[in-house]
Amino acid sequence: MPEKRRVRFLPDDITIEVPAGQLLLDVALEAGVFIPAACGGSGACAQCKVKVVEGKVTSLAMEKLDPAARAEGFVLACQSRVISDLLIEVPKSKVGRKVIPRDEQERKISMATPMESPVVPQIDPMTIRVFMSPDAPKLEDNTSDYERIVRTLKIDHDIFPVSADLEILKELPAEIRKDNWKFSACLRVDPIPHLNNNLYKLIKITPGHLTKPRLAVAIDIGTTSLWGELVDLETGAVLARASRYNPQISMGDDVISRIVFALKRDGLDRLQQHVVKGLNEIIEELLEKSSQPRDSINYMVAAGNTVMTHLFLGLYPRFLRQTPYVPAAQNVEPVSARSLGLEMPAGSYVMVFPGVASYVGGDIVAGVLSNGMWQSDEMTLFIDIGTNGEIVAGNKDLLMTASCSAGPAFEGGGLQYGMRAAPGAVEGILIDPDTLEPMLKTIDGKPAIGICGSGIINIVSQMLLIGILNQNGKFAHDLSTNRIRKGKSGYEYVICWSKESGLGEDITLSEVDLDNILRAKGAMFSGYLCLLEKIGLSVDDLDKVIIAGAFGSFINLDHSVNIGLLPDIPKEKFLFIGNSSLKGARLAAIDRSLMEKSRDIARAMTNVELSEDPAYMDNFMAALFLPHTRAELFPSVKPGLLKHL
Repeated sequence: MPEKRRVRFLPDDITIEVPAGQLLLDVALEAGVFIPAACGGSGACAQCKVKVVEGKVTSLAMEKLDPAARAEGFVLACQSRVISDLLIEVPKSKVGRKVIPRDEQERKISMATPMESPVVPQIDPMTIRVFMSPDAPKLEDNTSDYERIVRTLKIDHDIFPVSADLEILKELPAEIRKDNWKFSACLRVDPIPHLNNNLYKLIKITPGHLTKPRLAVAIDIGTTSLWGELVDLETGAVLARASRYNPQISMGDDVISRIVFALKRDGLDRLQQHVVKGLNEIIEELLEKSSQPRDSINYMVAAGNTVMTHLFLGLYPRFLRQTPYVPAAQNVEPVSARSLGLEMPAGSYVMVFPGVASYVGGDIVAGVLSNGMWQSDEMTLFIDIGTNGEIVAGNKDLLMTASCSAGPAFEGGGLQYGMRAAPGAVEGILIDPDTLEPMLKTIDGKPAIGICGSGIINIVSQMLLIGILNQNGKFAHDLSTNRIRKGKSGYEYVICWSKESGLGEDITLSEVDLDNILRAKGAMFSGYLCLLEKIGLSVDDLDKVIIAGAFGSFINLDHSVNIGLLPDIPKEKFLFIGNSSLKGARLAAIDRSLMEKSRDIARAMTNVELSEDPAYMDNFMAALFLPHTRAELFPSVKPGLLKHL
């Protein structure tokens, strides 16, 4: 953990404690201290000039400051990192009020607390390796090669019953004789819970006494991204990680558009081949990073939503989107990796997490497995905010789940200048309540080319508090600023002027964009309320809220509550688990009993089809307001608060 440093800003007299090495512009954003930064942090505009009165920073790209200013201690906040405790003076011409007055304790909990999975796996993988040296055949004992192996496994190793596919039988005679009947057998272990026994499947024969590690690949098949980990099955250690955009994006941004594409001629085959291409690239990168041989991979464990799982396996998806929303299968037996086109060794296979319903899939089951709510007494709300928002409410006694089509607004889609989190995306925004001028921070300090999900939430929240937006999501027209103007699609706010942007055009947020944002947050929040109402609870009864997904790591809790995306409950109750789908896949890869537990979890989850629930639409319409039509649900949110300070 980096050491902490105290940074005090004058003349606002705001002090904040941050890790050493943090960018000074980010520190100001976090503290609520306004410093102009029109270029987004690239160092091009030189507007974020501040004076280091006490302490030391390390600075780059200072060419925009004249030598006299540098000699006086001036630096660019976007190019300077905190080294020691600091006293920073913001020039009087640039002073603005704090956007959100908060004390130090409140700042510390503005982001959800990171959590690790409470589930501790046993090192008990899905395969076992057995070194064998049976007697060679002779005339008086000319039992077949396969039956000889089966007999030896039972008598010498107490392993039975054993089966094998034709694929392994074809290569078996040559392999067992290469080292004079000394070989290693790899077997998949398939539990039979009701018989308290196992079935053993012979999947690979390797000459000699094999000592190199057994490996597995854990995969999260997301609609937007693919994530993978290479796991050592002897120790449970993660040897490498890799990710890619899901190549299926070229055939549709969301699950519905991909189902439609799959129904075209050769569409399903093309979708399956595209996702496998991406997975093969991930496998290649994992092996390269870890310097491990490909033939050490025993199996893959994959988790994805129901549509992604269907498209990965090549299952016909038409009826997923038609009432009564029926999947082709929710529990799929192990599948040969090579039959899917995966570049994995002969005999290796793929296990996919079971799903619950058409739009609640194995990714959420894997998430519930990894977050531990299935074994907890605490009432938990588990949410994965994405294009297809998925929600689970409950504890060890009850698990209720639903999905809601939030749309891609929080992933940058559906907005004129929305984008995914990439270089040049505006991720941090602070608006001066007096001048209504924005302070921008972009990813990697590149000129602004758009605004990503976290930036969208932050700017809408601040506009509401300052009074730029009313609670219907419409701009006020009586403000003294040229930032609000009438555009092609109605009124809009200029986030970045063309001369400062990386696009050569103004970057704006319009009322059409705001409508999409309201629908997205309304879909998620009404989903929470519906599930909790069916359990007989309210948001105040929640012991904790667990947020999953990459987006969750950037969510500012204050801003998310202000716009009505997250419930207005104590911030200490919010936890962030990261990619819970990938975590669940890794846990099951290490401990085969957890894959069986995932089936129990899936069976225990009661799915609610929100699209068929009248209460959901009532809640949704009430949520199309900032933060909500029912003000009592958001007692801490005061629209227009900063306009009157």
